[in-house]
Amino acid sequence: MGSKYILHKINILKVIYEKGRISRKKLHEFLDIRFATITEIVKELKKEGIIKEVGREKNQKSGRPCSLLSIIPDSKFFIGCELTPYNIISVVLNFNGSIVEKVKLNINLNDEKEKLQREIIKVLSNLINKVEKNKIYGIGFVDPGIVDIENGISLFSSIMPKWKDVHIKRHIEENLSIETFVIGSSQAKVLSEKFFGKGKKFKNFIFVEYGDGISCGVISDDKVIHGVGGVAGEFGHIKIIGRNEICKCGKKGCLESIASIPGILNNIKRKTGEILNINLVLEKYKSGDLEIKKNISEIFEIFAVSISNLINLFNPEMIIFDKNFQIFNDFFDLIFEKIKANMVYNYPVKFEISHFGEEIGAIGGACLSMSKFLKLDI
Repeated sequence: MGSKYILHKINILKVIYEKGRISRKKLHEFLDIRFATITEIVKELKKEGIIKEVGREKNQKSGRPCSLLSIIPDSKFFIGCELTPYNIISVVLNFNGSIVEKVKLNINLNDEKEKLQREIIKVLSNLINKVEKNKIYGIGFVDPGIVDIENGISLFSSIMPKWKDVHIKRHIEENLSIETFVIGSSQAKVLSEKFFGKGKKFKNFIFVEYGDGISCGVISDDKVIHGVGGVAGEFGHIKIIGRNEICKCGKKGCLESIASIPGILNNIKRKTGEILNINLVLEKYKSGDLEIKKNISEIFEIFAVSISNLINLFNPEMIIFDKNFQIFNDFFDLIFEKIKANMVYNYPVKFEISHFGEEIGAIGGACLSMSKFLKLDI
């Protein structure tokens, strides 16, 4: 089978996926492929169990009904597996973005990398046994730190000290014989938003990962910005002048060391001597505790200015904040006003909170696998 035929097949499948439902006639108009070739490829895809007929659309000119084609949601499965400081979460996704199966295992962030690798294989093996293995296309592994995406190597993580120099792609493929792709956490999460979340209809947006750490994933002109080797998006490690908090990365004054949840709590402990959780800190802020209000207001200002710098740099249509950011629900108006006040010009950028829960990273890994199957240029 020639490479041109294979390319036509890939493009036909891609358009069917993107349009949801489409006729052979419209495929011919979109792709300028011979109708006979489209008919042959459609017949082949139906035989493979990937697409099906889903009703008819009336042709306005001739009045003759056109048969519509759609991808069968469970014809292929895509696995996403995210390693976090607290757990390994893995999901099986179908073409519709529905979670077919999920497995979660709690871990210790200080575990040796060899143990973590064994646990990853355990989780994935458990998951694979729950579905038809012949339907699985690939695995998207989501790493918590800096990754070499080309070679599938986890280089290091500032929040998991022993997770470094791990050839995770090779390890998974050797143990499970399933093609594996590697991506960083924030880039996986912005893919989740692009495929099945609030960013689906947008070509330029930013996902801000927030929690124990801070980073961002950027979609620019419908593509993920990866940078050289896949390290783009380390937003939490921009430097704040005049701040000397020690970050987990070993350097001083990183945004993450100031405005992440642990950063906030460390700042409050250092300034007041109190050991509090984030809910108590915010309650004290609202009740008028002067010392806490002063410190939190300063942190909000630093965070807001940092977000406005992102906006000034990338000019996105929308900023999507991690669901963890809901903890600041009572302060959204204040934070968004501070962001807008520092934008170079006040265009109508949207601010949204992600609807995804803890599976967002794993879903993004599965989206990466799906994009490889469909040969999407992301």
